[in-house]
Amino acid sequence: MPYDYILADVFTDRAYGGNPLAVLPDAEGLSDAQMQAIAREFNLSETTFVTPGHAPGRFRVRIFTPGAELPFAGHPIVGTALALKHLGRVADGCVFELKVGPVRVEIGEGTATFHREGAPEVRRPGVADAEIAAMVGVPGLAAPAFEAGYGTAFLFVPLADRAMVAHARLRLEAWQAAEARLWGHGAYVYAVTGVQGGVTQVHARLFAPDLGVGEDPATGSAAAGLVGSLEGPGEGGHRVAITQGVEMGRPSLIHATATRVGGKVHAITIGGGAVVVGEGRLLRLP
Repeated sequence: MPYDYILADVFTDRAYGGNPLAVLPDAEGLSDAQMQAIAREFNLSETTFVTPGHAPGRFRVRIFTPGAELPFAGHPIVGTALALKHLGRVADGCVFELKVGPVRVEIGEGTATFHREGAPEVRRPGVADAEIAAMVGVPGLAAPAFEAGYGTAFLFVPLADRAMVAHARLRLEAWQAAEARLWGHGAYVYAVTGVQGGVTQVHARLFAPDLGVGEDPATGSAAAGLVGSLEGPGEGGHRVAITQGVEMGRPSLIHATATRVGGKVHAITIGGGAVVVGEGRLLRLP
């Protein structure tokens, strides 16, 4: 049988910006191997496969990069939610059943926001900061690197400013030599560039070659790990706006918050826009 798909650009309010996503909204009957092959065929950062969940308003969502399945990822959650709204299957919210467990999503007009409870898991890398700096082609780091994530972890590399982030280039041989000592799936280089209206401004890039993604235009799962790890006010909400994809010509904007109770991260949210840019049909299966 043919399988329909939707193409959406995520973490943007305009077509052909942000991070592209393919969504198969009726993926019943596909095997793991077929899902992986289809994701390789689209060759986007991620492709999602949707099947019915365990109750009304719940959907099982599986997320594949061209190289692997992910237990959790951000731009596929936002894009899939808005693709389902485009099809009339959801209204103002839903729950996605992911490999990491259920994730609640709020849906607005052209935007979606998902919630994660608690703080991310954070680790110190098994690689020295000087080696990490050389790996991303910069003279030094602005602060110690760290690894963090809510189910999908990344190596976070703090740099001095936006120009340094733009200059960064992942050296593949250096990454391959170090990745056995790392927990994270990719190198997320970022700089805190200021505060505007109480919102911390961050500029970032992600390189994830082991997932089949040379550079990612927008990475919600990494934004989740970052906002849950950044220093913020002792109590209440800490808002962060993250720009990414600029150097690729696909500018993206991610809105993130971290809520602290007793000085500890209690919950985070990640949100942004998405635009449906196309629909199609797979006529043959792998």
